[in-house]
Order: sequence, then C-alpha cells, then structure tokens
Amino acid sequence: MMKLIGGTMLKTTSILSSIMGLMFFWLSIRVIQQRRKHKVSIGDGGINDLAMAMRAHGNFSEYVPLSLILLGVAEINLAHELIVLAFAVAIFLGRAFHAYAFLGGKEHFKPRVIGMKLTLYTLVALSVFNLGLIAWKL
Repeated sequence: MMKLIGGTMLKTTSILSSIMGLMFFWLSIRVIQQRRKHKVSIGDGGINDLAMAMRAHGNFSEYVPLSLILLGVAEINLAHELIVLAFAVAIFLGRAFHAYAFLGGKEHFKPRVIGMKLTLYTLVALSVFNLGLIAWKL
C-alpha cells in the first residue's frame, strides 16, 4: 500500500515519473549507441547525430525534474485529479515531441517548437496553479 502524503497518494506523478524514467533510459541508450557507432567517448566529436542525441537527452534532464516536482506539489495540495492528469499529459507530450524532433533522423523544427511550447507553458501554468492553490487555502 502506498504511503499517503498530505492525505493523498501521488498516483499521477508516480505514473508519469515512471514513464519519464523509461523515456530517460531510452534517450540514454540513443546517446550510447551514437558514441559506440562513432567511437566518441567525450563530447560530440563534431558528429551531428551524436550532438542531437546528447541535446535530446540533456534537454530532457533539464526540464523533467522541475516538471515532476511541480506536478507532485499540485497533487500533494489536492488539486483535482483531472487537472493533474491534464498537466501530466502536457508534460509527456511536450517532452515526446521535443525528443522526436531531435531524433527523427533530421531536425524537425515544427515538433521541436511544439514540444518546447508545451513544456514551457506547462511549467508556467503549473507554477501559477500551485501558487493559486496555496493562496486559495490560506
């Protein structure tokens, strides 16, 4: 049985963080494959495919932790489940579009823009939403 935090289980955050963990693993494998293919152990060796894989992985690791923290905070503060789910879907889609743009064989500008917009707008919306939840409960 899951331990309760703030009177609720972090079901959505648990599911999303698990999915994102698998996505992080997949992005890590893509970098490793490129390193082996091109025999580059440090840096990108000037190889575009490796640089793209590294940035997809790096960008993921830069944005996902804060996104999951904000999502978990919303759940802890007892935000409605459908609102939390909508934020979770937006985070997932944002990161999936962004990774696709970098790893789709060549850079796809439109999915990259969609991915970054979804990610950044969701970060801002979750931040404002959490501040609103706290203000409303004061």
